[in-house]
Amino acid sequence: MAHILLVDDDYDVLELLTDTLISVGHLVTTTVNGLQAYQSFSQGSFDLAIVDVEMPEMNGLEFTAKVREEAPDFPVILITGYSHLYRPEDVLSLDVEAFLKKPLNLPDLIKIVDRILEHRKNEE
Repeated sequence: MAHILLVDDDYDVLELLTDTLISVGHLVTTTVNGLQAYQSFSQGSFDLAIVDVEMPEMNGLEFTAKVREEAPDFPVILITGYSHLYRPEDVLSLDVEAFLKKPLNLPDLIKIVDRILEHRKNEE
């Protein structure tokens, strides 16, 4: 079981992803913007973050950059419904584990999460 920080300002997406991640045995903490997510990250112990890019107060790119300052190896998956607005090389320069387009393919998301968690476990 992993503790996953899930960040999205769309409550329907939060609910769907939370239910999906819980159904495969993970603990999930949710927030609705990057600022709340960063506060949770700073106070908690997480194994992975799944973060929407477009959010109020602090977007997912800003959140990821701040996390990288404190924990360069912390795994982040970015998700967006607006992938056409971002150049992949700009997003990947943040060294994220994945950049996924909404609507998400949930089985694929679970495979990516499992792969990342397994890789982290093997490194420890």
